[in-house]
This record gives sequence, structure tokens and C-alpha cells, in this order.
Amino acid sequence: MQIKLKSIHLTDFKGVKDQTYTFGDITRIMAANGGGKSTIASGWFWLFVDRDYALHSNPNVVPLGVEECLPRVEATLDIDGVEVVVAKQQKITTGKPDARGISKTTTSNTYEINSVPKTERDFKADLEEKGFNFELFLPLSHPNVFTGQKAVEMRKVLFKMVTDKTDFDVALETDGAVDVAALLKMYKFDEIEKMNKASKKKAEDQVKAIPNQIIGLEKAKVDIDTTELELQEKAIQEHITEKEDLLADNQSVLDEYQKATDGIMDLKFKMSDIERKAMDDLNTKKKAIQDKADNAMQDFSTAMRQQSMVEMDIKRLSDNIQRDDMERKGLGVEYKAVAEKEFDASKWIFDDNSTICPMCGREYDADKVGSMKEEFSAKKEKATSAFEDEKKVKMQKLIDRGNALKNKISTAQSEIETLNSKLEELKQQKMAANKTKTEAMEVLSALPVQVDVSDNQEYEALQLELSNMEKSLVSMNNGASYRSVLKNEIEELRRQLSEVSAQIAKASNNTDIDKQISELREKQREYEQAKADAEKNLYQLSLVSKRKNELLVREINSNFSIVKWKLFDYQKNGEYKEVCVPQIDGKDFGDSTNTGREIIAKLDICNSLQEFFGMSVPIILDNAESINDERIPAVDCQLIVMKVTDDAELSIEV
Repeated sequence: MQIKLKSIHLTDFKGVKDQTYTFGDITRIMAANGGGKSTIASGWFWLFVDRDYALHSNPNVVPLGVEECLPRVEATLDIDGVEVVVAKQQKITTGKPDARGISKTTTSNTYEINSVPKTERDFKADLEEKGFNFELFLPLSHPNVFTGQKAVEMRKVLFKMVTDKTDFDVALETDGAVDVAALLKMYKFDEIEKMNKASKKKAEDQVKAIPNQIIGLEKAKVDIDTTELELQEKAIQEHITEKEDLLADNQSVLDEYQKATDGIMDLKFKMSDIERKAMDDLNTKKKAIQDKADNAMQDFSTAMRQQSMVEMDIKRLSDNIQRDDMERKGLGVEYKAVAEKEFDASKWIFDDNSTICPMCGREYDADKVGSMKEEFSAKKEKATSAFEDEKKVKMQKLIDRGNALKNKISTAQSEIETLNSKLEELKQQKMAANKTKTEAMEVLSALPVQVDVSDNQEYEALQLELSNMEKSLVSMNNGASYRSVLKNEIEELRRQLSEVSAQIAKASNNTDIDKQISELREKQREYEQAKADAEKNLYQLSLVSKRKNELLVREINSNFSIVKWKLFDYQKNGEYKEVCVPQIDGKDFGDSTNTGREIIAKLDICNSLQEFFGMSVPIILDNAESINDERIPAVDCQLIVMKVTDDAELSIEV
């Protein structure tokens, strides 16, 4: 596919109001900085990929200071010998302000092919059907795009230029890569690399951690004579048995004492139950009185609330009466003014000049003058009658409104009287409720806080029986002190036995620790081997990668005339790494290469990519003033060169 730009028309686009630019096979656009060169290039790239020449996405193409306009780019193309006109237009819509006063602005683009409107999807589909590749368009037409990518992205494109050769095929041709070749039958190159890097990292971590674990286990081992500890354990157990026998003999005395104690507790429970029942009765009585007081308070609050509402209604009605009475008095004044108004006869005086003919200046004859006077008198009488009728209507309306206000005032006064009666009732309800509450609280305050059961005969009998049983219990010997001593001694012996048993357990744990140490050392050897295997595989992968780059670099470079590609390099530590560095004159970009030579190299890259992918599109080259015209290399596509000059006005040389 070959595309040539014949002309481009910009309308309200950046700094261009309305201008058409024509292009040839080689076109030079010349002007001083800021003269509009990049605007033309931006229009071309915005049309297809929504970028400006600086590669900003979704650039602002609206002219500065212009709010209402429709930026438009229209390009006339020659696509494989057929003229095609493509266009893109932008519309900016501002919505209504939201609650914060902020208006949302939306941008939409419309497209055309040969004056036929298209959606963006159809626009791209139609051009792709003609052979246009939107993904390749920028790197094929903009010299700064391809080399501005990451190395891994450039390598992906460059590797499309070589014959298809799998990593497995390369591994078979690589000396010392037998193990990796076997793995490449089942896994991809990057999968093997990731798995072995992970295995190496895990193995290194474990190899580093296991020695510390072994040191910790060695410290946990103890040096103890278990024979002496076992004799000590047996002696303590025998001593505990002797103390437990003595404790059993003392149990019978304790049982009698416990029986008497239980009897005393039963009596105390019965007395407490009597106190509880009496207290429940007192609380029930208090609750009934408190409920009465609470209900009275509720009635008081209700009456208070209703009183407030009635007073508000009385105030509202009184205000209405005052307002209506003022309006009624005003109606009286207005009625008097209407009644006293008389018909203005001064406006109805017959004009004697009207009896003279305005055309000839002669006076009308007597019959016509008489007819004119009769007609005038009839109009005057009709006007007088209409005035009187209108006066009567106004007076009747004022009377009707006055009577309506009078009735309204009378009704409101009646309502106020009813509300005043209701107000008195509510005041009485408040007084009654307040009195009930006061009386209830007086009764409640007179009741005791605690119940008095001293006059309860059953309670007195239980109290006497309790006193006798407590005196009897004092005289009994419960043996509690001796029993307590025995229990303390047994507890101490058991503590000593636990310590001895723990020492014996520690000594027997040495065998388990030795077993764990042996297992850790075996794991350490396994991880060291795993690390070595991973390092071997990674090294073989680097050999395969190096071999692949060696095989491919010559084939890739054969597609370029000036630029050569360096696809691998060695780090300072000697390790091999993959790179993607363009070279010119045997030097890396940015490494002692001047700007002019790098520009020439970028042109070669664009031209070579176009040739390989079979898509010829215009290349737009900026900063061409850095190169002499005769040194600009020949390319197989249309070339548009932008040069900075001292010219104030932009000029185009085809």
C-alpha cells in the first residue's frame, strides 16, 4: 500500500483560520520558530491517531481565545493511484452548570471519507480495508517514535523481520544447552527463565536460613544426668502419697463441721427470702404510686401542649380580625370616593367647528348640523349611562366585599370565644394533674427505703435458731488449719515433682533435636543442589539467547541501509544481557553521535520499516536544519521536511 499526501486543508485548527497546503514527493516547510510548521504536522497526525507532532494524546486543537469554533482537518490522499479525501472535525459541547456552578465540557469527533460521514470505527475500518495499518502508522511516519520505545517493544518489531525459528531450534544449535533444550520442548523461554529465577531465589533464602535454625536447635539441647533425676522423682512421689493419707484421716472431722455450716446457710437463705418478699411488696406499692404520679405528669404535659396550640389559634384569629377590620375600613373610604365621583360633562361639549366641511370650508346645511348635534347628544347620554352603570357595579362589589369581611370577623370572634372556654378547661386540667402528682409524690416520699421485718414472727424464730447454731459451731474443731498445712505441703511437693519431670523431658528431647538437625542439613544440601541446577539452567538460557541474537542480528540488519542494531551486550560483571540499541557509524545513539547523523538514522529506520511491512506513508521530519540538504538520504516514500529559518512567514517548497 502506498499513500501520498497531495494537500491538507486546516480550518480553525490551532493557529490556522483557513488554509490549504500542497505537497509533492519532497516538500520543505520553512519558517522561524513559532511560524506554524508543527501545526501542519500536528493536523496530519491528529487526523489519523489523535496526537500532535509532539506525540501528546488528545491534544487541544482549538485556537487560543476562540470558544465557538469547529476545528477541521481535510486531507487529499493518493492511495495506490486512487484519490481519497479524508476529514476529521471536532465539536466541543458545554453542558448546563451543576449545583456548584461547574459546567461539564465534552469533546466529540466526526469523520468523513469522500464527503461521506463516518463513525470513528467505520473510518478506521474503511482505511484498513485499503491497507492502512493504524498500529504501524506512527513508527513508520514519525522518526522519533520507534526509537522512543522500550527495548523490549523494539525487539518485538525487529524479530518480525527474521525467518521463524523457535527457541528450541536455536537451543539445539547451541553448545552446552542440552538441559534447556529438553525443557523448551514443554515450556516457553520466559517461563523457564521465571521458574528457575524463582527456584534460585527460594534456594538461596533457605540455604541462608538453615544454619541459623541449626544453631537455635543446638542451643536448645541440655547436658543433664537423668539417673539422679529419676531417683529424685520417685522420692517426691512417695512423700506426696504419705501426705495424702494424713489428709484423708482428717476428712471425717471436716464433714461434721461442714454439715453444721450448711444448716446455718439454709437458715440464712430462709431469712433472706422473707426479706426479699417484704421488699418486693414495698417496691410494688412504690411502683403503683410512681405510675400514678407519672400519669398525672403526662396529663399535665398534654394539657400544656394543647393550651399552647389554643393560644396560637387565638393569636392567629385575632390577627386575622385586625387585618380584616383594617381592610373593611379601607373599603368604606373607597366606597365614599366612588359614590361622590360625578360624570365629567366638560369633555362632552359640542364643537361648533365640526359643522364646517374640512374640504371646502363651507358650513354644513341646517339638517346635517341638526343630525350631528343629535348624534353627539346620543353619544353623550350613552357615555353618561355607562359611567353610572360602572359606578353602581364598583359600589356593589365594595358592599359585597365589606359584608364578606364582616361575616368573616363575626365568625372569627365566635371561634375565639369557643377557644377561650377551651383554654379555661385546659388550665383546670393542668391544676388537677399537678395536684394529683404532688399528692402521689408526698405519699411516695413517706414510704421507707428499706423494708422492716423485725415484727415478723417467722423471721424472729429463724433468727433465734440461727444464733443458737452459730454458738454451737464456735465450739467445734473443724481441723481446717491442719488440713490447710497438709494441702500446702502437697502442693509444694507437686511443684517440685513438675520441675524434676520437666528436666527429665528436656534431657529426652536431645534425641529429637539431633534428628531435626540431621534433617535440616539434608535439606540444606538439597537446596544447594537446587540452586546449582537453577543457575545452570539460567546460564544455558543466556547461551541460547546469545546464540539467537547472533543468528538474528545479521538478518535484521540486512533490512536497514544505515542503521545497525545491537541486540545483546555484556555487563561489567561479565554477565550477558539482552538490549536493543540502534547504532550509526559503529556508535550507539547518544554515544558521540551528532544530532544530524541520528536524524539520518531515524529516517533510515522509518524507510526500512515501511519497506518491510509494505506500507508507504509520508515521513514528516523536524529539525532538518541540522542536516545539509544534500546529506538527507533518499527514501522510497513521500518526505516532508520542516526547517527553521529566519523567514517571518511560513513558506512551502515542493
